[in-house]
Amino acid sequence: MLWVTLGLNASVALSKIAYGHASGVLSIRADGFHSLTDSVNNLVGLLGVHFAARPADAGHPYGHAKFEVLAAGCVGLSLLVMAYDVLTSAAARLTGTAAAQQLDPRAFVVLSVTLGVNVAVARYERRQSEVLGSTFLASDAAHTSSDVLVTLGVIATVALVQAGFPILDPVMALGIAGFIAWTGVQILRQNLRYLADAAVLEPHAVRDVVLRVAGVASVHKIRTRGSPGDIHVDLHVQVARHLDVVAAHRVTHWVIDALKSQLTGVTDVVVHTEPAAEGQKFNPMPPE
Repeated sequence: MLWVTLGLNASVALSKIAYGHASGVLSIRADGFHSLTDSVNNLVGLLGVHFAARPADAGHPYGHAKFEVLAAGCVGLSLLVMAYDVLTSAAARLTGTAAAQQLDPRAFVVLSVTLGVNVAVARYERRQSEVLGSTFLASDAAHTSSDVLVTLGVIATVALVQAGFPILDPVMALGIAGFIAWTGVQILRQNLRYLADAAVLEPHAVRDVVLRVAGVASVHKIRTRGSPGDIHVDLHVQVARHLDVVAAHRVTHWVIDALKSQLTGVTDVVVHTEPAAEGQKFNPMPPE
């Protein structure tokens, strides 16, 4: 399905970029660059799923999930490059160092057709994200929906340029450049957090799950890292003092299973098991 949306998004972007470049209409060209990010997102999804799905091996004992983070970071950088290109073109138009071109009816045809494709893709991705439970498709559908809003703004701008307000073309291009740059910065900011092993889960969310496990008295030193689909958790758990090694080991695995089943995205849990303090209360153990 990602191949289908990739093809549609790429055709939408290239048609707007080609017309915008040929006619010199900056707002349409900028909108094409914005649409191009949808295609890049689809590629990231395909590549991320391919590489991140590889199992852990001797050289990568924690798996390959960060390949998706690195790919997403490249998307953020490419967005900043696109924004700079649009910004410099718009600035040249505003300062009079670049000549404006005349619009023709093809502008409305290109924008109307691509708008229809974007609306269809956004609805399709949204429905499929609900069916498959895919957070990537839900995010991509939201991004495509934002492209629809930008294209509507460009159509309004083109109409006003035709009505005799050519200054609005570079002004709209500047606005789109700012939007593209903001999106790129947000992508980089989020993925740099993942690469820097920033906390992914709130400690209280982990604590609430662990404290309901049989045999557990308390939990502390909770740490999480990774990305939303590959969360690693390590923590210290105090178990009932009277338990032998076998029983304590069983409680440890109950903790691991509970975290993986109740917290979405948790793939690895490391538990340091300690005896509870004398007289400390703990959850009742199930009968043997």
